[in-house]
Amino acid sequence: MLKIYRNTALDKCRHLRDMQRWQRCTHTKSSASDVKSEENFFKWQKPLGQFTGIRIYNHQLRSKVPLVLRNPQMVTWYTCGPTVYDSTHLGHASTYVKVDIIQRILRDYFKLNLVTAMNITDVDDKIIKRSKECNRSMLELTRAYTSEFQLDMQRLNVMPPDLLAHVSSNILNIQRFIEQLINSKQAYVAQDKSVYFDVANCKSYGKLTDVSLDDVQPEEQQQLQHKRHPADFALWKAKKEQYDPSWLAPWGGEGRPGWHIECSAIASMCFGSKLDFHAGGLDLRFPHHENEEAQCCAHHEQEQWVNYWLHTGQLHLTGEQQKMSKSLGNTISVTQLLEDYSADEFRMACLLSNYRNAMPYSKELMQTACQTLQKFHNFQADLQAYMQFLKPLKLLDEGALVEQLQHMTAEFDNSLRDDFDTARAIGVLMDQMSSISRCIDDQQPDAEEQPAHCLDLLLAAGNFIQKSMRIFGLSQLGAGIQTQAASADSEGINANALIADILALRSKLREQAVNGNLKNMALLAACDEMRNLLQQHGVKVRDHKQGSSWIYNAGRKIREAAKKVVN
Repeated sequence: MLKIYRNTALDKCRHLRDMQRWQRCTHTKSSASDVKSEENFFKWQKPLGQFTGIRIYNHQLRSKVPLVLRNPQMVTWYTCGPTVYDSTHLGHASTYVKVDIIQRILRDYFKLNLVTAMNITDVDDKIIKRSKECNRSMLELTRAYTSEFQLDMQRLNVMPPDLLAHVSSNILNIQRFIEQLINSKQAYVAQDKSVYFDVANCKSYGKLTDVSLDDVQPEEQQQLQHKRHPADFALWKAKKEQYDPSWLAPWGGEGRPGWHIECSAIASMCFGSKLDFHAGGLDLRFPHHENEEAQCCAHHEQEQWVNYWLHTGQLHLTGEQQKMSKSLGNTISVTQLLEDYSADEFRMACLLSNYRNAMPYSKELMQTACQTLQKFHNFQADLQAYMQFLKPLKLLDEGALVEQLQHMTAEFDNSLRDDFDTARAIGVLMDQMSSISRCIDDQQPDAEEQPAHCLDLLLAAGNFIQKSMRIFGLSQLGAGIQTQAASADSEGINANALIADILALRSKLREQAVNGNLKNMALLAACDEMRNLLQQHGVKVRDHKQGSSWIYNAGRKIREAAKKVVN
């Protein structure tokens, strides 16, 4: 029985495909097993291997599936890289930061040996067009924007891939990939020497997005005359104009690679006929990833090339439903972001939103991220002050702290195993921080003869939270307060000792001003001025009953560094 669909474009696609399946099943002599095979052919296939205890969302099934690794000693990951014809904007940045977070979780938390690769598209129609518009050679243009992209990723603390491959350096490999598809009748050479993938010979085409061939619109209308089917897509584009970049092709003529074949050929060169993870923005799911999967399944003679597709939600400005895009003119560059916020603050915004959901960018979102990040900084400073005996020690409930520590670690683990739910994981850590802060701040001090208890448990909780921040790639929180200050040392000066001495002198002056026979308001004002001066230089002073502690204002220092780079 055919399913009933709502009147939407995607539902019409599914209806057409169901009709085609039904016609094949009823108008051919097929056995029951053939019909069952036809219905299951397009479904995701769980790999054979070791179950990790992690579940990942599968867009094809619209549900979470178990992460099973073929070889736990080597996990392969490919990410679609940038097309380098303009500056990186936040839409790109959010994808790469989210991908970086998931890779760090797999590598540093789950201890998987992740091997990563990414391409740089430096041969493309957009690059050719931009090169002509700004009167710069393609080589000069792509080199400049590639360097800018890499610098932007470094400033956002995104780890570089293990292997970075430029399309222009892999033309021969791409041509060999195409030749095999031609020889196996999966692709054909058109009259103008362009090469197209023959989608009619690919039974599983449309499996990632559940679309029908009849509903697929051609990417370039002018190529229709050379195609057998409107849905066929270019693997190789024949040279059009005299000065366009081109390479001699084994099948004749000159041309350049199509967009979709680049990732397929490079990823196959790196990882062969099977790939564990393939990541990119949700907007790449169709047609780019659909075409990649079709090409590689045909090339490697596999029913499933990628075991786990990870698609990140698109970033858009609040109030706009469209994604941030260069073509729409609604972009914010990474440089512009870092003039107002730190890399850690933007990363926290990404952590607070599910990686596969849309990310509405706004001042409110960034304010929430800044406030959340500051709570972690404040907690580190308060715990450090407590351990330095700048706050009165308390007699705490050991059993309750043990139970809280166990709950935190278990719930944090559950969150990351549940499709890398970082927002939930951050909430778990914040609940623990609030509980500890109440213990060391809100209670009355115990009698002097009472010993201090549970310092080890408090340190264990603090260490776990700090380690978690390091795993998420929050550079300043993960480094720890003392390391942050030491990192500012470029001339052999011990910044920690210098600030500690300044604060010790300030505490002595405050004590004399407050405990004298008459409060010295001028001296107190001078102490306040000293605190304000330190704040201007990135050191936030926190006064306690038995002294003062401080934290490094990491966000401010990073913003200042970003402005220096720009200037």
